[in-house]
Amino acid sequence: MSLENSSLTPAQDATRSAILDASRDLFARFGYKKTTMEDIAMALRKGKSSLYYYFKNKEEIFQAVIEMEAELLYDKLKDVVRSDRDPANKLRDYVIVRMETVAGLENYQKVLKEDLYGGYEFLDTVKMRGESLEDEMLKTILDEGVLNDVFHVKNTRMGAIGIATALRGLEIPLFRGVSNREEFHQQLDNILNILFYGVMKR
Repeated sequence: MSLENSSLTPAQDATRSAILDASRDLFARFGYKKTTMEDIAMALRKGKSSLYYYFKNKEEIFQAVIEMEAELLYDKLKDVVRSDRDPANKLRDYVIVRMETVAGLENYQKVLKEDLYGGYEFLDTVKMRGESLEDEMLKTILDEGVLNDVFHVKNTRMGAIGIATALRGLEIPLFRGVSNREEFHQQLDNILNILFYGVMKR
């Protein structure tokens, strides 16, 4: 059984974080299957046995990396939802922050968009939790927009699910179809225009 953060001393917690940071980089560069415990230990300049004090195997490290990247995404999105921006700009910020952040979370992006990691139950849990959180956050923005007479959405729950589903479906084409940051933002603007055409009152 791996050690949880709450049971670690500050020094141990720092070591655990270093293991996750090194693993995150290796998984992103070489993939989960090609990365070994020896690779992770070598990147940290530690003996392989020291890793087993914190994690029982590579899969558990991988799970922790995916959960860490997911939390990075959801923390940023929660900040958008809690901001003082008006609902229209809040929805725009949500889409931009979401797509920019996911584009930079290579491991999270890979496992949720490619069928390469079958058999790991935790991935389904991470995915389901993420979808539920996104639905709720988007619903909060839509509810606020309806309340402020900015959005015209009859069923904000279904509207949120629709927007979240559309964003997830657009990720792979967006990431694969652009070659630079400027083009990435142009495509984001296209997505935003399509979304707003359907939700803004005219």
